[in-house]
Amino acid sequence: MAYSFGVVEDKLRETEFFLDQLRQTSPFSFESKYYFSAFVSAARSVTFAMQASLNGISGFDEWYRCARERLKTDPLAPFFVEIRNEVVHKGTNPLNQVSFEHLRQYLATQLQLRDRSHVLVLPGVRRSDTTVLADAIQACTTYFVSLVSIVYDCYYKFRTVVDPQWYFTKENFSAMNQTLEHALAELGFPPSWVSSAPSESAAWKALRQQQPTCQINDIFEKYLGKTIPAPDDDTRTPKGKGNG
Repeated sequence: MAYSFGVVEDKLRETEFFLDQLRQTSPFSFESKYYFSAFVSAARSVTFAMQASLNGISGFDEWYRCARERLKTDPLAPFFVEIRNEVVHKGTNPLNQVSFEHLRQYLATQLQLRDRSHVLVLPGVRRSDTTVLADAIQACTTYFVSLVSIVYDCYYKFRTVVDPQWYFTKENFSAMNQTLEHALAELGFPPSWVSSAPSESAAWKALRQQQPTCQINDIFEKYLGKTIPAPDDDTRTPKGKGNG
């Protein structure tokens, strides 16, 4: 396998790490702004890592154009990209920065809550010239779920490239005009190894069993309620909610 999806997996975990850390901070702690800044930067790098990982892969450019349009129409993604640019290029941080027009609402909300929450001033959904006061953790989580969904769709679409078990399937090697002998050579096994397997399908399965399964299925399960199946599972369709 010439391309590694590990950089995307690492960036997704890094983003979740900073989101979890942010959840544990109070609005008046200096750590909260640091974790928020790290979250938006890590989140932005997920798609950058995806492009670097799959650069040159057939069909990726077209798929990514659609994914980018999908993010542009997301109610939060463009806003978080703008925040990241402000954080990186200007050093500003909007977490818990309340404008005057929302100050009364903010104070009333904080007085009603036993545990004070982080807030963000977000653009209005129906009118771009208005703003709303939003729960920052909820907004960050919603944005993160959108990213996880993009990564999931990318992983499933290009699973024969990014997933070691899906890579070592007969169908994938046939599509590359290669055979089991090529797969054996790629893993450093002599061609004679196949004679010890009861069948060709058993040989392919033995090769796959030496490979790891999807390394971010726990994140897919946690935030999307579905996982990437392994080639030797009973079904080869995504597992989880909404998969009929």
